[in-house]
Amino acid sequence: MTSVTQSHLCLLCKRPLRHVGEDFARKQIYQCDQCDYVMTPGATTEDASAQYDDPEYFDGWGCNMEFDYDRFEPAVHEQVQRYLDFIKKHTRGKLLLDVGTGSGLLPHLARKAGFEVEGTDLSKHVSENLPVKGGFPVHHGALEEITFRRKYDVITMLHVLEHTSDPLSTLMRAREILNDEGYVVVVVPNYQSIDTRIKNLLSKLKLKSRPYKHFALGHHNYVFSMKSLELLGRAADLQVIYRTTTQPAWRSSALHRWFERYQLATWCWIVYRKPVST
Repeated sequence: MTSVTQSHLCLLCKRPLRHVGEDFARKQIYQCDQCDYVMTPGATTEDASAQYDDPEYFDGWGCNMEFDYDRFEPAVHEQVQRYLDFIKKHTRGKLLLDVGTGSGLLPHLARKAGFEVEGTDLSKHVSENLPVKGGFPVHHGALEEITFRRKYDVITMLHVLEHTSDPLSTLMRAREILNDEGYVVVVVPNYQSIDTRIKNLLSKLKLKSRPYKHFALGHHNYVFSMKSLELLGRAADLQVIYRTTTQPAWRSSALHRWFERYQLATWCWIVYRKPVST
């Protein structure tokens, strides 16, 4: 049974969120039916930093803690190359800031393609070691906490916005450090994907051994739909110029491509643009 709670309000419409239930680790799940996303009360920035400071956090996901790109799995290279191709197609300009850069593979490849790149990350392991390995600066901390000395043409947030404690604040800060008509490229899990819909139903019916594990709560504070991403952009005074859903590079069957056609694929991709100052 679900209930409406007054203790948590939607960051967009300010209505009370509906309590959906809890996941297998007893993390509480709240939903805004109006804005179409779910969230869980997030960890503090300090707790998140401690999690990402552990080098072993990066020793997985097809990567490694030494940032040895030659040893990354081929699927990782293929996916990041897709990101870069997408950025080239849907944005303009060569000054790129990769927020939550992690392994740094995107700025590494973008630098080879002629971009001038920088990164940010909550992890000291990344900010202290990646610049030596990757050859580009990495600012340490949350985007809202960093003082930047320049503005950028393109800001990327690839599987980052769902980790933030306040995604609207993060997008608004990105807008501040964009050049006029600069771009923000966001990729996040799709709350309305066919995978998520099926797993939500199984979790609700108690037919999943670890209910709502697919939300990855504890790492993710939010799970967005395309609608909620559009509303976030509007609230941050950013224009939506392109949107789509896609499957990861390692899922490319005909059935998966059908999901993409009907906006049911695993990930949302959206491009925002900053309007010209008046």
